[in-house]
Amino acid sequence: MVENVSERLLEQARAGDEDAFTALIELFDAHMRRFIQHLIGIHPNEDDIVQNTTFALYRNLQRLDGETLRPFIFRVIRNQCYDQLRNQGRYETIGLDRVTLPDHARSPEQETVAEMNYQSIQIAIQQLPEAQRQTMILYAEEGMSYQEIADATSVSIGTVKSRLHHAKKTLRRLLK
Repeated sequence: MVENVSERLLEQARAGDEDAFTALIELFDAHMRRFIQHLIGIHPNEDDIVQNTTFALYRNLQRLDGETLRPFIFRVIRNQCYDQLRNQGRYETIGLDRVTLPDHARSPEQETVAEMNYQSIQIAIQQLPEAQRQTMILYAEEGMSYQEIADATSVSIGTVKSRLHHAKKTLRRLLK
């Protein structure tokens, strides 16, 4: 559904509709911020990265279509996050105290078990090699296709499949 909405908004934005462009950015805002936090943690330049991505998207509106939009956005964010990591000279992880789970009608015991499982998975994902971690986040958290991930990370589909295979294998080992 997001893809249908984003394609419609993209077409309207390409035709000059500023409200459609604003709605397009709002549609992707939470996804962009989540990806940034997965890559560099809670960071004071998060808003700058989102804003720079917005400018890049605006400058490239005419050359993007529904299939290239998401990979473009995530590629720009990934590159900017790499710049931030190079500038700070280290990697910061997201604090688990900032992670929230959806509010479902579960018992406190079920919530506790779910929270512990979620935290274990997040810790395991943080231990993956960088390329596998990014691929897993784009696949599992953002629901991107192999082709979209390949476009976003500038690698072949075969490399995406290989990274996911190794990431899943490592996660199974870490989560035993």
